[in-house]
Amino acid sequence: MSATIRILDETVANQIAAGEVVERPASIIKELVENALDAGARSIAIEIADGGISFIRVTDDGSGMSETDARLAVIRHATSKITSADDLSRIATLGFRGEALPSIAAVSKFTLITRLPEANLGTRLEIHGGSLLEVSETGADSGTSITIVDLFYNTPARRKFLKAAAAEASQIHLAVVRLALSRSEIAFRLINNGKLVLSTPGGGSIEEVMGCVYGHQIVPELLPLPDAFGEVRVSGCIGKPSILKSSRQWQTFIVNGRVISNRMLSKALDNAFHSLLPHSGFPLAVVTINLSPADVDVNIHPQKSEVKFRDERSIYGAVYRSVSDALTQARQPQSIAAPYLLEKHMTEAPRNADLSPSVTTHQPALFVPDRLNAPVLPLSVVRESLAAVDSLAGSANVFHSSETTEQDTGMYLQALGQVENCYIVARGTDGLYIVDQHAAHERILYDKMQQASGRVHVQKLLIPILLTIDPLEGRAIAEAEPALQELGFTLEPFGPDTYRLTEVPADVNTGEAEALLKDALRLIGELRDLSPAALRHAYLQTAACKAAVKAGDLLNIRQLQAILDELCLTDRPFACPHGRPAMVRFGGDELGKMFKRT
Repeated sequence: MSATIRILDETVANQIAAGEVVERPASIIKELVENALDAGARSIAIEIADGGISFIRVTDDGSGMSETDARLAVIRHATSKITSADDLSRIATLGFRGEALPSIAAVSKFTLITRLPEANLGTRLEIHGGSLLEVSETGADSGTSITIVDLFYNTPARRKFLKAAAAEASQIHLAVVRLALSRSEIAFRLINNGKLVLSTPGGGSIEEVMGCVYGHQIVPELLPLPDAFGEVRVSGCIGKPSILKSSRQWQTFIVNGRVISNRMLSKALDNAFHSLLPHSGFPLAVVTINLSPADVDVNIHPQKSEVKFRDERSIYGAVYRSVSDALTQARQPQSIAAPYLLEKHMTEAPRNADLSPSVTTHQPALFVPDRLNAPVLPLSVVRESLAAVDSLAGSANVFHSSETTEQDTGMYLQALGQVENCYIVARGTDGLYIVDQHAAHERILYDKMQQASGRVHVQKLLIPILLTIDPLEGRAIAEAEPALQELGFTLEPFGPDTYRLTEVPADVNTGEAEALLKDALRLIGELRDLSPAALRHAYLQTAACKAAVKAGDLLNIRQLQAILDELCLTDRPFACPHGRPAMVRFGGDELGKMFKRT
């Protein structure tokens, strides 16, 4: 069977090329806005109708073009951005291939109006389906305005694959949001069906832009990223762990001004937040990375939405350290714990959750134990730190036992009592705090074990624990012995199916050592492909949870105060290692609203 090779005519070639650039209306807007940014625009307006399917207009106040340049701009591979193949290794602009305008014009009714600032008149080009219909002079503002009408009118097979107008408009909104976040110094306006839906001032403040995009109520909950590190510059903002999002759509990564997606950057962000968010949530973040154009390849994706770094390790390290530093610097609970109102909890509770109070009408909701005579939990429940405080003389003023805490952090919480044997009620300098005693103690123990360099601190058992091990578990122990040593377990063979457990982590109740060892073996098996740091984190989460005081444990006032004192000394007191909130705060304004005082 013979085949005939043909040269495609220009119309078909342009329509095929358009498939790489014009995926949907949002991709058109992305290309046109990037061209406007490259042209030095300070203000960009985007207008759409019918989800961009019937109408798109992008207007900028950039440098504009002469008639000669306007004619060349709609020819494939015509560009002012690069002159030789060597330029591909140091691309510093957003658009550079010279395919956007001709590809868009090939599948729409396309009009371009542009004027140089020094020119008296502008130039108007009209193209339908890739065919140039008219070039004329026209009155126009300086800059460029491009109008696309009836997208895919000449390729109905592609048009039928577009989503509903509302879905396409949503994609356009997301694209414009990310572009606005990438260039806070540029004023953006998005008009959908005649209604202004997004406006940014262009003042250069990323916090201000995030407020315009996500709502101004989030601005107090943002943490600026410290500028880092060496030749890699990292900036932007992250949301406090109290701002929990349902997807990565709320995360924007920008490399040299270009919005990109990159799994390595997402992983660096996740790992920096690793003990502050539950598995079901994602942090809000806008992370901007600036580095030498020679160290990043932006030419690996048709839509330039992905990049490849020359040294991924250094980029990962810079992002990780910047996010970690931002979280650690905002370490005081009053600056990190979000104000939680009852309405927020009611709206976010699962549908099947029991929202009725657990306190009966004849029982007071707040129980304040007697300082001297309150029952004391055994040491197996309240570990060394709490027992040490509980051994203080009864006449001591325990509310002044944390002077070092106040000096170190500027934060002091005074224990007032316990609710439902689960929550600590405390007074701070800026309002009322409610602390989950289990989550708080988890954080204390996790940080204590995590800060131990090298091997987790251990306690030698006076009487070793004898464990009966089946052959499968025995092979797992033999393979995982180095990891178990690192995690604080020492095991010795003691017969064909028996091991002696001679050392366990220092903060673990010996009664739970066997169960915790089996948890460690399970994690080692499940996380075999992860780094030692990830394994250590996963294990310490479990160990801290098992060793911490539980909901339902009755604590006396000294024990409550000891938890608060040690919690204020941790780097991240606002969440447990699994990401659940450890404390919530009711400020004076919130309390006033609840009691109808404001």
